Amino acid sequence: MRVKFWGVRGSITCAYPDFLEYGGNTACVEVEVFGRTIIFDAGTGLPWLGNELLKRGVKEMDMLMSHFHNDHTAGFNYFKPIYIPGHTVHLRAAENYGETSIEGMIRRHMQAELHPVQFDNLESDLNCIGFQPGDEFDLHDGIHIKTTMLTHPAGSTAYRLEADGKSIVYATDTEHNPDKPDQGLLALMKDADLVIYDCTYSEDELPQYKGWGHSTWNQGIKLCKLAGAKRMAMFHYSPDHNDTQVRELENQAKATWSGAFGAKEGMEIVL
Repeated sequence: MRVKFWGVRGSITCAYPDFLEYGGNTACVEVEVFGRTIIFDAGTGLPWLGNELLKRGVKEMDMLMSHFHNDHTAGFNYFKPIYIPGHTVHLRAAENYGETSIEGMIRRHMQAELHPVQFDNLESDLNCIGFQPGDEFDLHDGIHIKTTMLTHPAGSTAYRLEADGKSIVYATDTEHNPDKPDQGLLALMKDADLVIYDCTYSEDELPQYKGWGHSTWNQGIKLCKLAGAKRMAMFHYSPDHNDTQVRELENQAKATWSGAFGAKEGMEIVL
């Protein structure tokens, strides 16, 4: 199972020299297992992954959306495979938007007032599939997905991907309660080989952002230890934190738990 980070930033891209070490593109993570390509979120890292998939000749892929806030969708309209005949994208997300379907969310994102190419003009086979928060399902033979809803404005879905005896948890955009760990997330993280966790703020910053739906490395490590997870990738860095600041947070996290590390754009991990 191969994991590659194509975007690790939260909120907005950061295209400046002092953000290049960790990366300035927003959320996008690729997992490759059993010859299948699974993508978590469609932030601004997605177009660059799309270019790579075209070079590799990948024609079918699965995309799992945490939610539809702009920083997690900003790369979707520039993902080249959706415009090319012969390509198939299975896009899944929790049905958490009232009467609006998942296809409706994508159509809204591609409406003429916002983008020059609309959903009905796409030449790929784009399948938009909804599920209920908490559902489990198989993507393909041997690839199993578990889900839970996180605490975030309008909701955000965490995923556990299990395949080939390994497990990855993608848990971004979640606000923790320091007195009451999220039991659904804890269950999802149990004995995970890798947890990708929202570490947007420091503990000192967090009080001024109450209700914004984000967390800290401190809480991530706490959850990982409670769940028996093996490693934690810090993720969804604040655009207010440049490389020096993120590096300091990473060093603090590593000093607290050897399983913690800071995700960097372009980083690959093989499980």
